Amino acid sequence: MKTVLVTGANGQLGNSIHARISQYPGYNFLFTDIDTLDICDKEAVRKYVLENDVQYVMNCAAYTAVDKAEEHEDLCMRINRDAVRNLGEAAHAVGAKVIHVSTDYVFGQEPYITPCNPDQKGTPTGIYGATKKYGEENILTIGCEYIILRTAWLYSEFGKNFCKTMLNLTATKPAVKVVFDQCGTPTYAYDLAAAIYDIISNRKYEGNTGIYHYSNEGVTSWY
Repeated sequence: MKTVLVTGANGQLGNSIHARISQYPGYNFLFTDIDTLDICDKEAVRKYVLENDVQYVMNCAAYTAVDKAEEHEDLCMRINRDAVRNLGEAAHAVGAKVIHVSTDYVFGQEPYITPCNPDQKGTPTGIYGATKKYGEENILTIGCEYIILRTAWLYSEFGKNFCKTMLNLTATKPAVKVVFDQCGTPTYAYDLAAAIYDIISNRKYEGNTGIYHYSNEGVTSWY
């Protein structure tokens, strides 16, 4: 049975993966959060991965409060940049594969009118996007086997997300103002969880390293 470390267990994606574990035969999932594993602690991460014979490090943890990131840059850097390096180095030491979830924010706010390619260069314009880009770069330079999976506009039944915020506002406010000039592809976390399982269970991905994009279909604005 293969052991999979899942960080960020209390987030949208971590919860969605946990909700699907009955569909994942042959895998032993270890779900962690800040109380069970501080991924900013390099030695703690190395010890955990070694002692639990981890074969996959599935990093779903991130500082995702985009606006607050500007005020809390140090914390955002530690979680989105430094902790990713810790996980990558620990995985590399034991030969584990890293599945690292990243974001479309690494491309910044340029007026893209067509979907971005995985090898397209991005220029993040905010602290959140910059720290996620640094995290990706750490994975690329460590030398571990990896899949970097960029997604966008994640929503689910769990935690905080734009969809739940709008449902609450429209139920409690007579009018709501929403920006209309930002477009993207909303992605259901449960579907992303299924895609990640396909990556770790499908032999075509064995030994495969690279950056991929995953989102649901369709384009819409926040409005």
